[in-house]
Amino acid sequence: MDPRAYEVVHELEESHWFFVARRRILACLLDDLLEGQDHPAILDVGCGTGATVSLLEHYGTVTAIDVSVQAIQYCKEQGRSRLCQADGSWLPFASESFDLVTALDLLEHVEDESGGLRELSRVLKSGGRILLSVPAFMFLWSDFDRFSGHYRRYSKRELRRSVEEAGFEVTKLSYFNMILFPVVLGVRLVKRFMGQRGSFSSDLQKPGKSLNAALARIFSLEGRLIAWGNLPFGVSLLCVATKTQPDCGPDEQ
Repeated sequence: MDPRAYEVVHELEESHWFFVARRRILACLLDDLLEGQDHPAILDVGCGTGATVSLLEHYGTVTAIDVSVQAIQYCKEQGRSRLCQADGSWLPFASESFDLVTALDLLEHVEDESGGLRELSRVLKSGGRILLSVPAFMFLWSDFDRFSGHYRRYSKRELRRSVEEAGFEVTKLSYFNMILFPVVLGVRLVKRFMGQRGSFSSDLQKPGKSLNAALARIFSLEGRLIAWGNLPFGVSLLCVATKTQPDCGPDEQ
């Protein structure tokens, strides 16, 4: 990812409506996903600048990794110590070490998608689960994806196929950011038609305080909807899957 993108996310992650609402939606899933588990071991792959790690720490012991030294430094500045600078395609952990692996907006950055998913499976305990989020629909591709270092965006069918081929059983697969989907689609189509070039920061400009709070509330409503069922479209996808195939790789890397 472009180093400038980490700076933008670091500045906005605590307060921007998108990140605030996404954490609320994730919390709805995690409440159900980890119910009854006593302090599970959680691995956050592609932790970025660390705001999601704060959420995960409410549920268990969190180890966070990112390929970016810059991102790890931001996490250290927040007082976190269970950190590792590593590539998500080659995890420096023993097989079957974690109860839950999260990879939030990570898979689209991995060129060898199938290898990356197999590596997530390797470090996950049998019966453990992964929680993924990815951007949806290639027709939404924009300069934001280019600056973010994305290789692809996903349809529901494509993500399901990739996850199942890696030895997981999908238990939840839903689009999200459905409510604002028409706005995002309209803006990107207009920019494309007008030949306008964008930037990473232009897609994440923070609106005024009142509008920012309103957008966070609107987007957050999807948390309960996703807990009850699956949304038919959206700007992104969420996936929960259970490891069903035993690990056949080495015990350690």
